[in-house]
Amino acid sequence: MAENKKSFVLYADLIHTVNKMPSDKAGDLFKHILSYVNDKNPTTDDLIIELTFEPIKQQLKRDLKRYEEKREQWSKAGQRSAELRKVKQKQRTLTNVESRSTDSTVNVNVNVNDITTLYGKFVDEVLKGEHSQAVEQMYMRLKLKPGALTPLLKNFQGQLIINNNLHKNTLDFRKHFNNYLNLQESKGLLKQYKI
Repeated sequence: MAENKKSFVLYADLIHTVNKMPSDKAGDLFKHILSYVNDKNPTTDDLIIELTFEPIKQQLKRDLKRYEEKREQWSKAGQRSAELRKVKQKQRTLTNVESRSTDSTVNVNVNVNDITTLYGKFVDEVLKGEHSQAVEQMYMRLKLKPGALTPLLKNFQGQLIINNNLHKNTLDFRKHFNNYLNLQESKGLLKQYKI
């Protein structure tokens, strides 16, 4: 089992197998399962226990793999959240620039650079990777020329920075950008980008 993981899933449909076993064998199977998930590497000479445990063991391995993948996603989301909190914290400390010393001016520049870097990541992630299907839909729906989203994303990014409008992740950024495009379209401001 994974390090620091204190639980596991035992599926309810296992009852069909366990009900066909004598009670003492069912108890032995449960003890065997608990030994396995506690990294005791149990072995048995009992063929019934061995045969009934094997599919359970394979399911536990699949569940553990999914858990590890989710844990990795949680870790990345946590890192992004920490980055955003750091940017927001810097932003909060700079609310009254005029009443502060010249050191605050340096912090303002760092803050803008941090926000620019964060949004630069968001722009790159929207244009590449897992958001490609949504990007393709934007191109088709708005009938845009190839490459037209790049300058539009840069304009959008600039407006967000000027307005101190922060997003917590790429998905929120992309959704806001999609709304921005709809507004630009309704105002007739996308003509130069169309096919």
